[in-house]
Amino acid sequence: MTESVVIEEKKSHSADWKSLAVKASVFFLALVLVAEVLFYLVYVPATSRVRLQIEGSASLGYDEMCSLAGLSGFERWISFDSAAVASRLAANPLFSSVSVDRYFPDRVTIRVRERVPVAVALGTVDGRMVPFEIDQNGVAFRFGKTCSSGSLPLLTGLTFENPLPGMRLNSRLKPLLDDLARLELSHPDLLSSLSEIKIVEKTYGGYDLVLYPVHTPVRVRTDKALNQDALQYMMLVLDVVKDMELPVDEIDIRAGTVAYRIRENTI
Repeated sequence: MTESVVIEEKKSHSADWKSLAVKASVFFLALVLVAEVLFYLVYVPATSRVRLQIEGSASLGYDEMCSLAGLSGFERWISFDSAAVASRLAANPLFSSVSVDRYFPDRVTIRVRERVPVAVALGTVDGRMVPFEIDQNGVAFRFGKTCSSGSLPLLTGLTFENPLPGMRLNSRLKPLLDDLARLELSHPDLLSSLSEIKIVEKTYGGYDLVLYPVHTPVRVRTDKALNQDALQYMMLVLDVVKDMELPVDEIDIRAGTVAYRIRENTI
């Protein structure tokens, strides 16, 4: 009987130790879990530098984008001001749209959409001519250089004294800029045949266009509609005039008719 009691007591002590070990293990795992949660919820966001990702910037490098955004590379995620960064970038006329998103625990993604140029214009800044790009909405941006891979036509006939990045052209030129954007997408070969597009004001409002083809000294006067049909018709007329072997200075194809003017001082 005594032996049976001793065995039962040993079993009871063993069960108590097992229960205590299980509780200790659970408590230890709980502490580890709490520590890990605190590490990722508090420590990482508070102490980690921002892991920055930039999307949509084709013409600017990473360092240039950081400079425009006012970032030093030492920002902490928990104190990162997304609204301020977005505001600084949106104020730059190079971008048509900007978004800045924070992703827990330490990542930030900046997404920008750069303006797409459809033409180049010239402005006078401090007494010298400076080129700048114009997008489909008539916004002037990227002064002093062009990053376009194609050959953009030069838009002349307009006077720009001390132009500023972000200025907008007169809204009445919007149809012309829309035509240029469509041609760049659908028929870049036709658009690249022009070196210059001059805007000529009409006496009673509106404007005509004088086109300067790349491979011929003959300029072409047309109305303000600049589309595939107009350019193909222009090329056809130029081929005909070339075969005539006359010193033609200008062709007028407005209103669907063709007229030409002989260059002065020619025999």
